[in-house]
Amino acid sequence: MELSPLQRSVLDKYETLSKSLHNLDETIKNLRENSSSESPEQVLRQLREIEVKIALVGTLFKGSVYSLVLQRQVIQNSRTYGDR
Repeated sequence: MELSPLQRSVLDKYETLSKSLHNLDETIKNLRENSSSESPEQVLRQLREIEVKIALVGTLFKGSVYSLVLQRQVIQNSRTYGDR
């Protein structure tokens, strides 16, 4: 049976998701095995620090994309109104 491009794309996304979840599972297992000397509170504190850093990077990325979109709109508007 031949798959449509959309079906192939969906299956590829599921494959990527499956690999990511498998990697996450392995990472969690490793954390559990290697963090026996650390208290759960210490692990949670470290995870919270990582979460804050990821959120900051995400915010900076969104801001950069928004800035680029606005710059392109300004350039496009100046070309449109400049031609008149």
